[in-house]
Amino acid sequence: MVLEIKYIDHHDQIEDLGHIAVLGFFDGLHIAHQALINKGLELKKKTGKKLFVFTFDQSIRKYLYNEPFYYLTSVDDKKEILETYQVDRLYVFKVSKEFISLSPENFINQYLIQMSYLVVGFDFTYGFRSVGNVSHLKAYKEFETIVMPEITYQDEKIGSSKIRQSLDEGEMDLANYLLGRNYQITGEVIHGRGVGKLLGFPTANIDFTNYYLPKRGVYLTKVIIKDKQYYGVTNVGKKPTFKDQSISLETYIFDLSKDLYGQIITIEFIEFMRDEIKYSHKEDLIKQIYKDVERSHEIIKRRNS
Repeated sequence: MVLEIKYIDHHDQIEDLGHIAVLGFFDGLHIAHQALINKGLELKKKTGKKLFVFTFDQSIRKYLYNEPFYYLTSVDDKKEILETYQVDRLYVFKVSKEFISLSPENFINQYLIQMSYLVVGFDFTYGFRSVGNVSHLKAYKEFETIVMPEITYQDEKIGSSKIRQSLDEGEMDLANYLLGRNYQITGEVIHGRGVGKLLGFPTANIDFTNYYLPKRGVYLTKVIIKDKQYYGVTNVGKKPTFKDQSISLETYIFDLSKDLYGQIITIEFIEFMRDEIKYSHKEDLIKQIYKDVERSHEIIKRRNS
């Protein structure tokens, strides 16, 4: 199912009447977010109404304060994930000065007053300075508001912050469990310095602009190229052996040697293998890469057994 996507400017209005709206920023679209989508699906099956998901094209905090913000999921990622559900349409609010200036009342009246059901998380806020909350939503009689409770894991709230912490620590099993899938980065294959090819392990360098990078080091990864899957070893970080301080995301893909420049590929992170190491000689690095490849095959065998 190809999910329809519509971008909404501050002056647009939603023409659809009497359906189900699930709202949130949904960075990561993790298992707590998925609980909201599943509640929407439950209502869809019960009522026969269409299910719409509403999200934002960027972090409002990033827009307000011009702070760096790195995403767990792009809008395209969200669309791809939601296509595995029976969502009828994805609405994406374009964050702008006019949009964030809307009062809570105007936000509801312009976009949501015609819905039959709203599904939100317990901590959902909206409108100018985020002063609108679930209590305000519940006061509306035009639609029914369903508020999903906090979902926890080991007594901690499941949220994007917890997933980022797991990525910072290289705890991929935990991050992937909380996400409900492998953490992934999708980007164009770009030209690098050609160091991997020089070492006998040609790599695909990915443009990871705006994505949140996991802990620097070496990972076993899965690589998706036009619906075909491969395994690989991915390095996140610098190239200390070659005195290169720029951060890169490069993957040696098993059983694939063709030119990928310009193609869009996806890297799924499966397991953290080791920290970044600086070697005195490139021959030592080559030996380590051979060890990384050998160990990665052992991990694949263990995980698939």
